[in-house]
Amino acid sequence: MTAHYDVKLKHWIFQCEGIEFNLSGIPFETAAFAWARAAVAVIRSQDGEIRSRVTACLENWPCDKATAEILSVNLNDYAKSKTFNIAFVGDESWGDFGVNVFITDGRIADAYGGD
Repeated sequence: MTAHYDVKLKHWIFQCEGIEFNLSGIPFETAAFAWARAAVAVIRSQDGEIRSRVTACLENWPCDKATAEILSVNLNDYAKSKTFNIAFVGDESWGDFGVNVFITDGRIADAYGGD
């Protein structure tokens, strides 16, 4: 894996198993590659539960819930609390709405939607 720094967004970006990850801070924390592999394992193993939480957050939003996809995973809090934030977006029916699912120690800790 290789990370590159996005000057505009002020964070590092890299891909792991087809999922985009980001991390703030300079210099780059190379342990983030291992964190990303651990996060991917959790995301894959809990996909159904995670997607159920995304759907619940979209309950009153008139959008195509089936188009939910991971935009990126933020690892900023992983080193201190093993927490990562999965950002979900959808097709144009979602507009600016997005859903964030927070995972701590391998379990869903919180989820919310907003625009």
